[in-house]
Amino acid sequence: MLKMHRSGILVLTKHVSSLCHGDVVKHIVAGVKKVVSSTLYVHVENASSKSNACGDFNPNDADILSRLLQGAEKVDVQPKNVPEEFSPDVFPFLWKFYSEAASQCHGLDVNILLHTVGCKNPAKHQLYRPIQCIMADLDSRSQEVCQLLQKFVSSNYNYESPVDHKLPVIEIADYSKMDFSNTTNSSPKQPCNRKGSIVLGGTFDHVHTGHKLLLSEATLLADKRILIGITDAGLLKRKILSELIKPWEQRKIQVEHFLRDIANIYVNQPSEKHPANSKLLEIVQIEDPIGPAGTDPNLQCIVVSKETEKGGHVVNEERLKNGLNPLYVHVITGGVLDTDVDLSKSTNESKVSSSTLRFAMLGTLLRAPNTRTSTSNHPEGAYVIGLTGGIASGKTAIGQRLAKLGATVIDCDKLGHKAYEPGTLTFEKVVKRFGSDIVDKSGAINRGILASKVFSGDDKKTNLQDLNHIVWPEIERLAKIAITETVGQHQSQKLPKPVCILDAAVLLEAGWDKFTEEVWVSVVPPSEAVKRVMERDGRTEEDAENRLRSQITNAERVKKAHVVLSTLWAPEVTQKQVEKAWTLLSQRMQPDWNYTEATEESKL
Repeated sequence: MLKMHRSGILVLTKHVSSLCHGDVVKHIVAGVKKVVSSTLYVHVENASSKSNACGDFNPNDADILSRLLQGAEKVDVQPKNVPEEFSPDVFPFLWKFYSEAASQCHGLDVNILLHTVGCKNPAKHQLYRPIQCIMADLDSRSQEVCQLLQKFVSSNYNYESPVDHKLPVIEIADYSKMDFSNTTNSSPKQPCNRKGSIVLGGTFDHVHTGHKLLLSEATLLADKRILIGITDAGLLKRKILSELIKPWEQRKIQVEHFLRDIANIYVNQPSEKHPANSKLLEIVQIEDPIGPAGTDPNLQCIVVSKETEKGGHVVNEERLKNGLNPLYVHVITGGVLDTDVDLSKSTNESKVSSSTLRFAMLGTLLRAPNTRTSTSNHPEGAYVIGLTGGIASGKTAIGQRLAKLGATVIDCDKLGHKAYEPGTLTFEKVVKRFGSDIVDKSGAINRGILASKVFSGDDKKTNLQDLNHIVWPEIERLAKIAITETVGQHQSQKLPKPVCILDAAVLLEAGWDKFTEEVWVSVVPPSEAVKRVMERDGRTEEDAENRLRSQITNAERVKKAHVVLSTLWAPEVTQKQVEKAWTLLSQRMQPDWNYTEATEESKL
């Protein structure tokens, strides 16, 4: 059985036209996934638009080894990064490899290196992540081939390696099944023409397979400059699970890191030295659908997916209005860019989008659990989860599902009623603050009269703050008593301690998250919440919207969330999320669970 490595580099020596032939890529990926689990770099050695001296795109292994030897013994005085024409077969190769990897290797981060494509005598390239092994589309069983590949990689790349000795060369398991013969490409095709300065845009929440294709093709087509608009603000509001979209700065950094990892890219920083013939990368924040593409006179081409092709033509209409040249619209096609996916039925297939990745985040741990400290006042003996969410978010229903799985749910709304029962100190404080007329004939506080006093007049904000200041500490005290009682009744053999769910709409506002291990947040879009309130409570749309606006936003809750869930879809979809969250929770409650180790494993 082959030893698994976290990372590696795959050296592809055959011409890209041959690599696109038949099931070659399929077999290569099938072999690679048995060797590398986390990060794969792919070196493309032969993407020339010209045949070799023999007029053959597919030289034998001996000729390839000779070429590799030349590449491993580069002469420093030769000009570096000299632009040259490249084969248009690069584009179908990119699509085929990325889509096949997405289909076969869930969790494998594939990065096809482009600094050699359309570039003669490329300079030594910096890889930003370590590599642990080398693979190739060659019969690498001989010591001579292994040594040559090791020398070739070390001569062409700067990289970190966790091993002190030379990188091991691993033969691809399915090498014997690969048919590199391709008579259909015996003559060269017309070389690919670069398109000048390129512009493209998107959310880029995750640099997934579709984004990598988009960014890679833009990089190949660019001559000197790549301008990328990353959406923010109002453009994100209608995105599914928009609360889980990363901040703009994080998205900018991950796009920049990907491009600088795979190509000769530099950012416009005065102190930065950049290689000859590298391309300027500019990333800007856009808050309208067109952005700088409609106003920049120095652009020649816009790169779009099939789904966003219409947007490219809208950009050109705007440019014509502004007296600018229309852009060449380069459309990328392929299943990996499809966005019309039913999230509730999504699977880890090649058709992937940022929304499917956000959907997959539901129920997973987003950050490390809270650490118990001497001042955090955690109740002993229980694993406490604060469950919160906005009005009509389905929070209570999620709590009920968790109760069926074995959790103890503590309803803080009910504790709120209990907090100011007659005879309690809280009762006296509330009556003193709001008047004895809030007490009915039975001696209890009439909640209707109390509410009318709190929410009327110009001082309603102050009134509410005063009431919360009186009642919230008592609810916290009662919740901790309930947690302690649950600990005494714990008999489960599956979990080392009981799970107590603190069901509280004002969990964060009241500061009760300080004595929880985790905060779980239920979210639905504001439009869905308004619709539910209208149907459930018979309120007008305006009233429902006002009630929603009176609460903190989903985004504010998610910032403090460890786990996010959503009841937007059918009940069975919610159930799957809850079961997933419970299973993962059970794992991290075990004594030997470690957040850092678990995070690393999740990347495999």
